[in-house]
Amino acid sequence: MRFILALLAFATLATTATAGPLRKRVTVRHRATTYTLNTPLGPVSRTTERTTIRGPGVTVDALAEVNAKRAARGLRAFVADPALTEAAKAAAAFRAANRIQGHTSNDFAFLPPGSAAHAAGCAAMEASWGFLSCCQWEGWTFAGAASVTGTDGRVYHHLFVRN
Repeated sequence: MRFILALLAFATLATTATAGPLRKRVTVRHRATTYTLNTPLGPVSRTTERTTIRGPGVTVDALAEVNAKRAARGLRAFVADPALTEAAKAAAAFRAANRIQGHTSNDFAFLPPGSAAHAAGCAAMEASWGFLSCCQWEGWTFAGAASVTGTDGRVYHHLFVRN
């Protein structure tokens, strides 16, 4: 997890190093919060982590974010599928343009010819939540993910998965 965050920070610094003096800079914030729950079996400590990336023209590898969250829970990473990624980008862009916070009437219509998905997940969230959608915690093998920011400020996430 720390390696992924370090890699992400390095990529962000490389991006901001080439920005001109009048361009807004990309910011990366990582926050870890530890809290204690009192349970009948005694106190239990929990730690939550959240990384926020903001700035103009920021493109985030949504599947990398999904896989980082899966790794934090001890789940294996999804294998990237280019056709599913293309479909997720199209679906997320359509939903963001039309402010559709849930599924479209047919999410699978965004799949390129010859490709297949067994399930689709989506969400429209404030950016600070990071990637969230149905299917991201399930045991699928291949996936394609995308995040698009809408004019309303929400980030529209879409995820296609298959075995």
